[in-house]
This record gives sequence, C-alpha cells and structure tokens, in this order.
Amino acid sequence: MQIKIIALAWRSLRSNKFRSFLTSLGIIIGATTIVLVIELGSGAGAKIEEQYSNMNVTTILVNAPSTDGQISKLDVADIEKVLASEYISQAIPQLTGKVQATGQGNSYQAGILGTSADFFKVANIEINKGRIFKAEEDEENVKVAVLGATVAEELYGSVDADVVGTQITIGKKQFEIIGVAKYKGGSIGPTSIDDSIMLPYSSSYRYVLGKNGKFNLNLEARSVDVIDAAMTDVGKILREAHGIRPGMTEDFRLRDMGVNVQAAKDSAQTMSFLLGSVGLIVLLVGGIGIMNVMHIIVKERTKEIGIRKAIGAKKYYIMLQFLLESIILSGVGAGVGLLLATGIFFALRAYGMDIIFVWWSYGMSALFTVGIGVFFGYYPAVKASQLKPVDTLRYE
Repeated sequence: MQIKIIALAWRSLRSNKFRSFLTSLGIIIGATTIVLVIELGSGAGAKIEEQYSNMNVTTILVNAPSTDGQISKLDVADIEKVLASEYISQAIPQLTGKVQATGQGNSYQAGILGTSADFFKVANIEINKGRIFKAEEDEENVKVAVLGATVAEELYGSVDADVVGTQITIGKKQFEIIGVAKYKGGSIGPTSIDDSIMLPYSSSYRYVLGKNGKFNLNLEARSVDVIDAAMTDVGKILREAHGIRPGMTEDFRLRDMGVNVQAAKDSAQTMSFLLGSVGLIVLLVGGIGIMNVMHIIVKERTKEIGIRKAIGAKKYYIMLQFLLESIILSGVGAGVGLLLATGIFFALRAYGMDIIFVWWSYGMSALFTVGIGVFFGYYPAVKASQLKPVDTLRYE
C-alpha cells in the first residue's frame, strides 16, 4: 500500500513539473549553500593553521616599524637584554631580505633568512637531506646554507636533488649547501620558509644582507600565562636600551602571535557562521514555499480527497500521500543541491580557492533539508486528511 501511495505522490508532482521545480529551488540553493559554507570554512581554517604552523602560542614577534621614516635601533645586541627578562625563555634573531641565488646554471630570487640554529627547532622545520648549521658555524661566520624546498626545486629541479656539499652563489658570495628542508608551508611573519635560504645569522649579515636586511626577533615566553607580562617587560627593556623616553615613538613593535592565530580563527568561524545562517534562512524560505504550494495543492484536489474518503480511504493514507509529496520535493531538492555543491567545489578548487572536501557536510545538509520538508509539509497534510467527505464533494 505504501508503494502505491509513493507512486501517487510522485505522479501528482510530475503532473506539474514546473511548479515542482520552482518549489524545490529554494531547497536546492539552501542545500548547496550549507555544504559550500562548511567546505570553505574548513579550507580557511586549514589555511590559517598552515600560515601560523611555524609559530607557537607562546611566540612574540618583535620587529621594526616601517613608517615615519624612523631608523630602528633593534638589532642582534638586544637578544642578551631581552633574555634578562624572567618571562622569556628564548630569543632568536631573524635577518630577512631578497637576493638572487644561482645554482647549477639556474637563477632564482630567493628569500634570505639569517638566523640561529635554534630556529629550526622552534619553527618545527624538518630536514630532507643533510643537516642544519651549528652554533659554532654561526659564531665563526662560516658560509653554509640550508635550502628551503621551493628554492631547491627552482634551482635544482627537485627537493630530492643531490646537492649537499655543492656550492651555491648567493648574491656574489659562494656558500656550501649543507641541507635541504622538507616542504613546510606557512611563514614566519612575512617570510616564507619554503621560499628561503637559511643562513647563520653572522654570515647572512656579513656576506649577503648587511644593513639592507630587515631585522626582527622571535621570542618565546615561558608559558601562555605570562605572555602579557612578557610583552610588558620586553617593551620596558627595549625602551630603556634604545633610549626611548615617555611620549616618544617606539622604534619596535611587539606582536603576540598566539592572539593573531586565535583572532584569525575566530574571524573564519564568524564568517562561516554568518554564511551558514544565510543557507539556513534560504532553506526556511524554501520550506515555507513548500507549505504554501502544498496548501494550494490541497485546495486544488479537495474534490479528489472527498471521493477517496467516500470510497473508504483512511485519514492516515491521505495524510501520508501529501506528506510524501513534501518529502519528495525536499529530497529531490537536496539531491540536486548536493550535486551542484560538488560541481562548484571542483570548480573553486580548480581556480585555486582554499576549499576542503568535508564528507559529513553532505549528510548534515541532506538531514536539514529533508527535515525542513517534513516540518513544513506536515500541517497541509494533516489539514487534507481532516477534510470531511460531505464538504469536499460539494467544493467547487
């Protein structure tokens, strides 16, 4: 009997295909929106994780401002001073810039990152081949280099190329390649690790960048709980060291990277919530459309309902048929919406958008959509089942 009722419901919807399509349109758009919002939100979250993957929640970045034409006194000599703070466990110098690098006949405008050996541990950088430089090599100005994965690929064709022990020209100086890093993704401030050549700080300053390099400090607080105190203390230390009196413009800037990470994640979550809300509103509007159309259908078929009741049809079967029509409308709308979402997903990914396939978003979208159909189709179905045969037969 149930199969027959389903067939009747399907035949009724097919008899007016265009109206059925228009009724399902809101459902299609809503189902598509929910899936894409979740996938775009996941993609944004993954991008944020990648971007800040080289920073700990206890990281404090100290750099020189690039405005007001003021020359900053921030330099490597400040390391010993900030380490005097009881809240700071580590201070790593970073001297950055862009320089032409040449290897095996190929040239590439690579980023230069002059730093200490501790940087590799703090930034969680893994070595694909060779080794990192040692503290002694930094102290003795040894010309050694660790290539980022992209640099190795651009100059030597592959991150797995056998280049350890060979020479690379950085600017006008020859350096020995001692290691090649694995692909990392993300950055330290504005510096991409994969796109950089990492040198001992002393060598990068003496032979490559000099005063043209941009200097900053990567500090590690002893714990998350003391970050605010650490920033206050470091600010006080640097103001005293640089002779900055109250009211004068500071020649350094402190950034709590943990706060930046959380702020970026919160922004992504807020945007996903807002877009998801739009999808739900579209679904609700689609559901209201289904309810309105079902009311119209009940009125159009009032006499049919009366005849069926007169020959013995039960209220349950009348209600079930109209409820099934509502479920079919929302179910077909969900199916089309999910197919549309899949097509848009591949199109956006082909254009380089940060989007990740999330399998459970399809189930959640389908559940919401069918639930909307049941909710908004129930009242018209009940109303149809409660019509009295005498009244329906006299209806014109």
